[in-house]
Order: sequence, then structure tokens, then C-alpha cells
Amino acid sequence: MARKQGKDRGLFERPQSSGIWWVRYFDSDGREHREKIGAKGLARRVYEKRKTEIREGRFFVPERRGTVSFESILSDYKNSTLKSGREIMRGDIGYRRLNDAFGPERADSISPVQIEAFRDKLAEELSAATVNLHLKLLRAIFMRALRTQSVASNPVSRVKFCKENNKRLRWLRDDEESALFDALPNWLKPLVTAALNTGMRKGELLNLRWRDVEFTSGTITIRDPKSGEDEHVLMNSTTQQTLKALWDTSRKVVQLKAGGPDRSSFVFTAPRGGFIQNLKRYWYPALRRAGIDDFHFHDLRHTFASRAAMSGVDLYTLQALMRHRSSLMTQRYAHLSAAHQREAIHRLDGWHERQNTIAERRS
Repeated sequence: MARKQGKDRGLFERPQSSGIWWVRYFDSDGREHREKIGAKGLARRVYEKRKTEIREGRFFVPERRGTVSFESILSDYKNSTLKSGREIMRGDIGYRRLNDAFGPERADSISPVQIEAFRDKLAEELSAATVNLHLKLLRAIFMRALRTQSVASNPVSRVKFCKENNKRLRWLRDDEESALFDALPNWLKPLVTAALNTGMRKGELLNLRWRDVEFTSGTITIRDPKSGEDEHVLMNSTTQQTLKALWDTSRKVVQLKAGGPDRSSFVFTAPRGGFIQNLKRYWYPALRRAGIDDFHFHDLRHTFASRAAMSGVDLYTLQALMRHRSSLMTQRYAHLSAAHQREAIHRLDGWHERQNTIAERRS
């Protein structure tokens, strides 16, 4: 939408046709401010006054909102989405990351510069699309806080989102896989093995509990996935053997301590037990030791799909294995199945000869 020009620039009416006018402006630090004024004429005068104060260095934030913490507006937003059922990010990991970064701070003191630093830190580990999901969640939290008048501005509106490159395709070569497993700590190897053999996402693996692993049917149930409905992942022999070994080990340890295994506990745990809070602390040093560049944990999922395509798995089946909602997401692997396609097209050679042979046998 084009930027509003003329004498009404910086003014907006909310709700529409209510006669209640607001002013919107940015201070010298780039923070956005909104004030509920009332009559349109008064709102225009307040807007001009604020702009003059900012130019002359006399501006102070009006109507200080007290000491509302970010943790408070996050909790309010989370409760509201639970009621509406409309979530930007499923699960709690996004909320945890935001709370870890900004929780105790005053909500109205968080600046675009701080958010940019948070964005850049996330980008070291996560894909651009996932980083942008966190920014969208943060923006929505501040938008609700604006509506409830808990804050006077939304600092996310001044932050650039990451440029997404959904066509990036990086997979692990065989020699890289060997080097990586040599460099990984032993407790982390089952997690990476499962990622390479199931194509599951990092969050799905880290949140996986033993009650969702069914060895009899050879399936894993993923609770609250991106699609919104429980999904099922098939386990190959490598995955089953890896998880059975983990289960047997955890059962022995738990039996010694408490008399029996706990099906609600996490499958993959930190060295001292419990949820793996900081995977990158071990993941990136292992990559450096292995001499592997430009590789993210999510690329293990690409490796699974790439190997399946190169092994002759058709794209329709691959879409189901990857749990892609759209076939377009699976098409990125199409060129990797070229050898399989060449083999298939050569099957047409001698078609008529084979048909004649079949006919002769029948006669």
C-alpha cells in the first residue's frame, strides 16, 4: 500500500468510522509510537507537535506504560491464541526462545537493534524461513500488546526479515558422513542416525517421547506437527535397531534408579538427561572437527530425501515420506532421480518384441 501523504500523514482511524483517531510516528531511535487521541483535528496537532519535539530533541515517550515485561505480553498473547486456535508456530520452542532472549526486559524498552541481534543469532543455526517464523511470532505478540495498550510501539516493524532461499539443497556426502560420525559425541550419534533415516525435522526429533515409538508396527507418531494433525513416520531397520538400543540402555539405567522405564520421557536426551536445550553447542564444533562447511542440522532431512530420490524412490512416494503438503516442495529432488528415470525409459526398448513373445507363449 502506498505511503500516505499530505496533511493526514501519520494519522489513522480505529475502529473505522468510529471518529477515534490515532497518531503514528517514529522517534530518533527508530522506535514506533502510537497514541490514541480522539478528534481528527486534535490528532493532527498532536502529530505535528511530536514531530517537532523529535526534531528538536525534546521528545519523551508519552503515557509511560509502567513496567510491563516482555514475559507478560508473551503470556497474554499465548493465552489468546490458545482460545482462538490460530497459531503462527506450533509447540513451545518458539515461545521459549523469545522468552530466553527478552523475558525479563520491559516490553517497551526492546529496540529494533536488539531484535536484529536476536535474528542474526538464530540465523547461525536455523533456516531463514524458521528465523522469519520467530520474527512473525514476535511481531504478533507486540501487535496484541499494542491493541491492549501494554506498549506504545511495535519495534519489529522496523526490522528486516531474512531473505528466504527455499531452493537451497545441501546433502551429506558419504565421506562427510563418516567424518561427521567420527567427530560427534557418542550420545549424539543416535539422534543424527534417526534424522538421516527418517527425514524427521529437528524439533520433531528433540520432542519425541518413547510413548510415540511403536516397535511392533515400526512407526513413529509425531504429535502436533506443522500440518496440525498427528503424523506417522515409518522406521527402517537402521532406525529400529538404533532406537531399540537406546530403549534398552535407558531401561537399564532407569530400572537401577527407579524400578522401571518411563514411556513419557524423551527419546533423545542431553548428556545429563532431560531435553536437549542447546544442540548447537555440540553440533557446530563437531562440524568444524569433521571439516564440513555450509551444513545445517536441517540438511540431514535433505540428505534423507536426496538419497531416497537417487535410490529410485518415485516423487509421489517421496512426498509421502517427507510429509510435504505440496508436490512442489518435493520437486527440488526431481533431478536427483535422473538415473532412475533413464533406466525406466530404457524399459520401453524392445516393447513390441516382448509383447510378441508373450502372445506366442499364450498361443
